[in-house]
Amino acid sequence: DVLALRVTGPLFFAAAEGLFIQLAQQVPGHRVVILQWDAVPVLDAGGLDAFQRFVEKMPEGCELRVTNLEFQPLRTLARAGVKPIPGRLAFFPDVQAALAAN
Repeated sequence: DVLALRVTGPLFFAAAEGLFIQLAQQVPGHRVVILQWDAVPVLDAGGLDAFQRFVEKMPEGCELRVTNLEFQPLRTLARAGVKPIPGRLAFFPDVQAALAAN
């Protein structure tokens, strides 16, 4: 019931939109979705919007756990005021910590 994926490349509007649409199709049936962002160097405003819409549409009972945030995406999320949402969105330093939180 855990889906773990590694996201690679910048999350610009078009790329992010496609990624989160594909991800939304894979989420049903999973209790936890872990996204490792160690290879995401940039998150722009369009990517941030796509990410926030994805979080809002997560099915009930499914938690998104984002790990290994690089500096620029972390700064973008912080400036936008994105915070953990209990049971829906959490941030972890690495995949091992995200898995251990079960």
